[in-house]
Amino acid sequence: MESKIISTVKAWLPHCVKGGKLESEYEVLQRVAEYCLANFEGSSDEQQMTREALHVIGILYGGGSLHVKNAIENEFLEPMASMESPASLRKHLTFFPKEMRSVYVKTIIEN
Repeated sequence: MESKIISTVKAWLPHCVKGGKLESEYEVLQRVAEYCLANFEGSSDEQQMTREALHVIGILYGGGSLHVKNAIENEFLEPMASMESPASLRKHLTFFPKEMRSVYVKTIIEN
């Protein structure tokens, strides 16, 4: 049985997880993070797709169990936060839904 994360990402964000077998929800979250990192500075269409991906992850986070929230923080937000710089933080925060911005900043501070 697929987890909520895997089924949601497959349904709403198939472009983020193209190709290859999805082994775990952690791998799925890592792939979505890689997609977002690669497209923050892309074309306007790519940026819009990144916003949509962050919105879907925000919905999962907001309605998720403690397990889902921890998975998102550790496998999605942490890799993104580790690549963040002071020059890009303001711009990248605009991509996140309002509910996720404080969680993202907390992840940056903790790591």
